[in-house]
Amino acid sequence: NRKPTYTRAEVALHNKRDDLWIIIYGRVYNVTKWAYKHPGGKHILRNHGGEDASLAFESFHNNKKFVRGHMAKLYIGDIVEEERELSEMSKDFLRLREDMIQKGFFKANLWFYTFYFIHVVLIELLGVLVLWRYGTGWWQVLLSAVLIATSQLKLSILIHPFIIILPSINL
Repeated sequence: NRKPTYTRAEVALHNKRDDLWIIIYGRVYNVTKWAYKHPGGKHILRNHGGEDASLAFESFHNNKKFVRGHMAKLYIGDIVEEERELSEMSKDFLRLREDMIQKGFFKANLWFYTFYFIHVVLIELLGVLVLWRYGTGWWQVLLSAVLIATSQLKLSILIHPFIIILPSINL
């Protein structure tokens, strides 16, 4: 059961909310209905509608085997042979990414996250301690609010990588 082939120009016509196709490594996917279910949000897919999304796919999907299981249902064909090759810039990006993986740039350090979390908790406690020790005057409340807001901001920065990673984990 051979799938049809498309030119990049044909795929480019499918870049609308109700007709959305993307290209990933020479394969064409109809993501119109899937866009609303996409864990990264429908806007990510819409931004790449009618285009080659190979680099975005490579950058944001850690568990490719899991993701490809979902993609199989969306696969509708291939890009014609003479248009399949990635651009030189895309190839350079993939070489750079692979080099960074080899050098360990994407490996998380558990100690960093542990100390960062302890740091956030200590700032939060300091904010509460200011109120407990010095009372609820205007400067105490202001200082406490700044400390607690800072700790919450730092916590959001700490959690961000996990929000991106969790949807791709195969449970």
